[in-house]
Amino acid sequence: MKRFVKGLAATAITFMAIQANAVQVTYTFRVNSSGPSIYPCNAGLLTENPYKGDKAICYTSDTHEACDPDCVGVDCKGNGNGKDGPNLPDPKPYFANLFNGGGHHGPPGGHNPPGHQGPPRKNVCECTTEAGRENGNYIHATYVPWGQGADPHKDVISGQSPYFAHVFPGEVDAYKNVLQTLSFNLGSELYTAKYFVDICYRGSQIDYGTINTGWNILAETAVTDFGYAPSGEGYSKLADLEMKAYVICTTQNKTCEHGNCNDYDTQINSSEVAQYNTSFLQYLNQGKFNYYDKSDWEDAKGSFTQLIDNKNVDLGNHAAAKFCKIRYVYSETNGLDKNKAKHRKWQKHGANICTHTKVEMASMGNCTNCDHGHKNH
Repeated sequence: MKRFVKGLAATAITFMAIQANAVQVTYTFRVNSSGPSIYPCNAGLLTENPYKGDKAICYTSDTHEACDPDCVGVDCKGNGNGKDGPNLPDPKPYFANLFNGGGHHGPPGGHNPPGHQGPPRKNVCECTTEAGRENGNYIHATYVPWGQGADPHKDVISGQSPYFAHVFPGEVDAYKNVLQTLSFNLGSELYTAKYFVDICYRGSQIDYGTINTGWNILAETAVTDFGYAPSGEGYSKLADLEMKAYVICTTQNKTCEHGNCNDYDTQINSSEVAQYNTSFLQYLNQGKFNYYDKSDWEDAKGSFTQLIDNKNVDLGNHAAAKFCKIRYVYSETNGLDKNKAKHRKWQKHGANICTHTKVEMASMGNCTNCDHGHKNH
């Protein structure tokens, strides 16, 4: 009996030892997921009018030579203007010789009648007008709210220099919409329009506050003419079209701290997103952003022109991009030069313009610029 009790006690002790080693654990961890998004989000148009009054940029309708808009001999009110009279061809028809003793019944000497000799009279002088240079241009755009499937549209009349009219007037509102179709309809008398399209970038909402990042930013565009092209020169040549690109970005806070996250999406508001100012063509640095760059003006080409091509660039303190806006601006410059300005051609002509934009995280590294390393909360 004693043996049995001793054996039972030993068994119990062994069982308890085994029981003590059979531990278990539950462990919960988190996966955060947020990808970037890039999309066309806004467009703008302005019309420049560097001249005052009517009778500016005048040339003959037939020869397209520069001409004087005032009437020859008298002004348009019938008052003498001190100018010589018109240089008219001989008004006497060849048959006037019949009344001067001539018996010739055909053109003298078989030549053209005197009334048809000499240069044509330049008394048809076509000029632009004050209102005609300002009016006639507008944007037509369709769009969907970001993340939705509606299909509204807008027609927006051109602004007057130096201010663009926008499809979405607010810089912040643009981030909330995705342009579907876009056309700039230009009917002003001179090639003096400026227009732009914006590409918006929403960076990942993953917190990179403890990571050093570098970024590749590419902005390139190509212009393909269509329609009327006298002597092989289409819209971009007739307009002397030039191109330029701008990029601005806001960045994440460089906290050097773990965590710093919540379950809410970043708000699309004026404190978060990158914004241009209304005078960005002259004063870019007055906008709201942490990083900016711009290209020079380039002549429009049928092949892609790289306006901005930044490799592994530091957006500031090696922080990650939060919101970026890449703006492509196109400028008709022909009408700005009074010595060579052409009237906008009546024949249908224009261009298909393609943009290619890339914003990508190019490199990641440990946060070497943190004073005290990573902090845990």
